[in-house]
Amino acid sequence: MSLAPAAALRLTEVLAAAGVLLCSLEYLARPQMLADTSLSSWPVLRLRRPRFATGALGAALSRTVSYPRVLAVLAVRAAAAASLIPTELHGAVHTALLATIVVSTAALNLRGLSGGEGADQVMRITFCVLLLTAVHPTTATIRLALWFLALQACLAYLVSGIYKLTSPVWRDGTGLACVLRTRRYGHWRLGATLTAHPALARTASLGVSLLETAFPLVLIAPASWLPVFLGAGLLFHLGCAAITGLNCFVWAFTALYPAVAYVVLSG
Repeated sequence: MSLAPAAALRLTEVLAAAGVLLCSLEYLARPQMLADTSLSSWPVLRLRRPRFATGALGAALSRTVSYPRVLAVLAVRAAAAASLIPTELHGAVHTALLATIVVSTAALNLRGLSGGEGADQVMRITFCVLLLTAVHPTTATIRLALWFLALQACLAYLVSGIYKLTSPVWRDGTGLACVLRTRRYGHWRLGATLTAHPALARTASLGVSLLETAFPLVLIAPASWLPVFLGAGLLFHLGCAAITGLNCFVWAFTALYPAVAYVVLSG
């Protein structure tokens, strides 16, 4: 069994574009989250760095990502992502759509709407790789892109897993319980349950840590184990989406799975 490089990269593009579309629509569905009276207001966020509040860069950002202009940026990004999903495109149009997603995502990152979570960082890397590949779409660059994305997936899981295994609050389960009690990522009932049952919290936290740390073994395990690794990862991200509302994590990380599958099946 094998997976053609072009097919693997196309599947990565579709999954990543679906994630960008979903994330953009989440903000567009609740524009009040970006208003000047919200916690994500640009008049406040621009004060994070002096150059964001003054000078040419500050003026350019204010004209681009202040409310309600930021909604137009999100709409453009959503339209570009939606255009990538249904039809395989080539040439200048394909490259322009990818460039639109890269540039709009960078603008939103400067505003503070993305870039702070693992899914945002993975998406940014993925689309930069897709754009670079589209500029010079040879068989060699496609294979190189797939190897890079596969290694990026393994690195992301490994670093996250090692961090948890070396963190006292994640080893004893209190870190997981505290995250689930937060307002942004929380599931109060589950968080309270883990707080009341420390042994269960430790077991769940250890399970997550070991799952992430072990994921890179997919590259050296027999190919027959590929569905086990990818299935475990998918179930993990679906669980996170259902419990914490981190919907974009599902698309950001599973978008890298075709690259992982290509590397494993071509080995």
